[in-house]
Formats: sequence, C-alpha cells, structure tokens
Amino acid sequence: MNQQKNVHYFPGHMRKALNALRSFMQAVDLVVEVVDARVPHSSRNPLLHELSEGKGRLVFLSKTDLADPKETEKWVEYFAKEGIALVEKKREKERRIGMKPQPIRLCIVGVPNVGKSTLINNLAGKAVAKAGNRPGVTRAEQWVKLPSSFVLLDSPGILPMNYPTEEEAIHLALTGSIKEEVLPIHALADYLLDLLRKDYPTILGGRYPIPSLADITNEEALRIIAKERGFLLKGGEPDGDKAAFILLKEYQDGILGPVTLETADAD
Repeated sequence: MNQQKNVHYFPGHMRKALNALRSFMQAVDLVVEVVDARVPHSSRNPLLHELSEGKGRLVFLSKTDLADPKETEKWVEYFAKEGIALVEKKREKERRIGMKPQPIRLCIVGVPNVGKSTLINNLAGKAVAKAGNRPGVTRAEQWVKLPSSFVLLDSPGILPMNYPTEEEAIHLALTGSIKEEVLPIHALADYLLDLLRKDYPTILGGRYPIPSLADITNEEALRIIAKERGFLLKGGEPDGDKAAFILLKEYQDGILGPVTLETADAD
C-alpha cells in the first residue's frame, strides 16, 4: 500500500465548526485536546493546535480500555515531556484588578468520535453532551457548567483538512473518526491484519479458530472469519467483504482485545 498518498476528507459542516470555534477561542482559558489512546499521533489535529496558540493546554488520552496498556504508559510519558501550560496568568490578572476568581473556561477539542462527549459527561457528573461510537454526534458548540469552578465549551469534532500520509487516514478510519467508506474496506482490513500479525499475532485466537496470524494470509483469515460467522455467498463461498466489515467493527468496539496502532517509540 502506498503510505504517502495524500487523503482529503473535510465535510462542509467541519469548516463551519472550525470558523465558529475560532470566534469562541478568545474567551477560553485552557484547551483540553482529547486524543484516542490507540492512535495518539493520528488523532491530533494541527488545526486545533494553531487555534489554541497561547492558551493553556492539556492532552487527555481517551479510550484507554481499548488500547494496549503498555503502549499507553509510553504515550503518557511522551506527552508529559511536552509540558503542561497552566492558567496562572488569568489568576494574576484577577488579583491585579481586585476581581474575585472567575470560573476557568475550558474548551474540549478533538477529532470526531474521539471521546469528547464522554469526558464532558464524566466531568459534569451527568449526561449533558450526546455521546456515541460514531463520528458527527456533536454538531454545535455549547457551554456546560461543571460542579466546581469550571465551565467548559463542547465543540464538534474537526478533522485536519489533509493527511500527510495515507496511514494517518487509515488509523482514523480504523478507530471510527472518519467513515470507513472514505477508504476501501479491504485496504483497511489488510492494514489491520498486517499490524496484528506483527504486534498481536495470537489475538484473534480467542474469537476465531486462528491460533496465529503468522501462519496464514490475510485472505485466509477473512475466509475463516466469514465461515465462522456464516457469511456465505451463493454457492457457499465465504463472503470476504462482510468478514472485513465485521473485523473492523469488532476492533472498533474492543471485542478483539486492547490493540494500539501507533507506538510512542516510532513517533
């Protein structure tokens, strides 16, 4: 697969959301960027980094239950080295003009389906933001009051306008941040199977009669999955398309087990 192919996917509603977020950003004290622990590099958006220039910043790793815990520890160390910007300037200004401490205004940002709404609901202690395992659930900005001295801005997921490599787009498709149909489903399944063969060769054995991917091809793996799930074409041939689809779905839902697609060492 050509990993250097440029992929463009930027729906119109994201352009509108990006422009709206620019106007809100001047009122924000601290930007919390939510990234998927399975793809911490690909799920960061350079556009959001530019928008939050000069603001306090935090990186929050979401969906850690779906990621390899050893790799997550490495990513935590990686982001810790970037340092954490705080909001002391806001408090200094308040003290200087004799103002009582005002609520810290957080802005939660990230690519679609990265877990922003789930984080907001956990912070608020109740369901105040729609959450779902698909891109595009949040479509408009909204301010949310928290129990403590914070208010936060929930924003729609925004993707980069272009991806430097096809691999980054594949990672976001595999984790559900962009629709799978943007890229060929067999290309996604092949990429996932190749990665599993290299880093998690026995992980499918708990669900399918595939003791190790090291011993079979991707096509053979999909045929086994199709037979096990009863995905058969007329004449009894295994349906590789349905097998590829269910493989991706089971990975996204964590059914296959915790798998990280990007390592901090390689970043």
